[in-house]
Amino acid sequence: MTRPDHTVQRPADHGLPKAVLRFVRSEDGNLFIVFLPLLFIMLAFGGMAVDFMRFETKRAMLQGVTDRATLAAANLAQTQDPKAVVVDYFTKAGMADQLSGDPVIDQTVGRRQVSVKSAVVMDTFFLRMLDGKLQTLSANATSTAVQGVGAVEVSLVLDLSGSMYNVVNGTTERRIDLLRPAAENFINDLTKPEFLNRISVSLVPYSEQVNVGPTIFNALNVNRTHAFSHCVELPGSAFTTTTFDSSTTLTQTQALQTNAFGYGGPSPQWTTGTGSTRDFYRADHDQPVCPRFTYERIIPISQDKTRLVNAIRLMQPRAGTSIFLGLKWGVALLDPSFRTVTAKLPTGTIDPAFVGRPLAYDPDKSIGESVRTLKYMVLMTDGFNDNSFRLQPEFYDDPSERFFWANHNFSWFINNGASPLGPNYFATDTAFGNFTTQFYTRDQGVGYMRSMCDAARNAGIVVYTISMSGDDTSPEAISGRTEMSACAYKPSYFFATSGSNLNQIFQQISRQITDLRLTQ
Repeated sequence: MTRPDHTVQRPADHGLPKAVLRFVRSEDGNLFIVFLPLLFIMLAFGGMAVDFMRFETKRAMLQGVTDRATLAAANLAQTQDPKAVVVDYFTKAGMADQLSGDPVIDQTVGRRQVSVKSAVVMDTFFLRMLDGKLQTLSANATSTAVQGVGAVEVSLVLDLSGSMYNVVNGTTERRIDLLRPAAENFINDLTKPEFLNRISVSLVPYSEQVNVGPTIFNALNVNRTHAFSHCVELPGSAFTTTTFDSSTTLTQTQALQTNAFGYGGPSPQWTTGTGSTRDFYRADHDQPVCPRFTYERIIPISQDKTRLVNAIRLMQPRAGTSIFLGLKWGVALLDPSFRTVTAKLPTGTIDPAFVGRPLAYDPDKSIGESVRTLKYMVLMTDGFNDNSFRLQPEFYDDPSERFFWANHNFSWFINNGASPLGPNYFATDTAFGNFTTQFYTRDQGVGYMRSMCDAARNAGIVVYTISMSGDDTSPEAISGRTEMSACAYKPSYFFATSGSNLNQIFQQISRQITDLRLTQ
């Protein structure tokens, strides 16, 4: 009996090559069908990345050449034609065809502004395969540089507190002796002929208070109680903003000296220990809470080098330290809100070229301004905010009392039993605190300073700070340096010194104010 044949019949190969037949019959290539579109996507994205990387490299190179050419052309030290300098830079970089039009040169005495535009166009390799519209990529580069200055306003805020009379460590020079020439050179740097009518300087000396001077004082809304000095007490709200509210009624600072020292320090008897405790106190009135001498007044918005320098040369240390008050007045003289005060000043108080200052922070297009007004403050101290005292109202509410305390040292008289109302006025009570009140505390001063520094930075005021406390390691001095460092516009804008390099510090700041810079 014949068995059935169960052999599977394969289709005839019709003579096809065995390798082809194996490929047709194999199931190993199934993943290739899935991977093929992924491979296409990867190649597409890789190609796009190559095009974009090539383009970014060319764009960065173009911007670099544009910036360098602009800076070189704006440099007043080079005597070649500025346009030729720009063209030469692009030619040597092999980018002459990428310069868009002629450079724009704006030059006046002591100032040159150069603006350059350029463009790059690059053919693509891969992007054009994905989209026919992406045959090329293009970008523009622009740069503007200025050497010299446009509108610049500077507040120079200098500490004249009693500690400025201290001798600098390791020398025989006093701090004030180092400050005077350094500040004078700073004024000289900013009042050069090439900066005429461009840089204004407001000088703000401060100690325990700020003497605003009679002209500014008369332009303020003040409840005047005497004619001996010109300081005003500011409310706490004044230290939260750069603006100056001229509508607020201010209190006049008492003409008073609570500091026991007269100028020059304690009496020789007390210093040598040969005198009694009372010899420590002197009847001088050279260190009042409110500075009273002419050269201690604010000089607002000026370019009068002679007047500014003469005031600096006469400066003497006295009284306590209220950095936050100097800071507030320095900022106010930079803020456009202060124009409500300057508008009331007698003609000639503000230099005629600067009528209308402080200018707005942002450019006023209606009068042709194109760049932001640059505002700088240089804040210098050798210490820290300290406590400040005033007489309680009942001891300062009579004209005879005000006259007496404007001419006598309170601390000396309270310890010698003398008074404006008779020899026994202090006979039964010589406690300082029973007659005075703590008007500004040290902690208040620190808080006011911090909020003012924040407000100044937020407004765009560039604040340089100088701490001249040397290597004083007392907690107060360390705290003072910390606050000054925190107040600076940038960390590099804070300087700590004993005073030996103070002149170099001021020179570095003046160069940064006037040096070449990119504006866009």
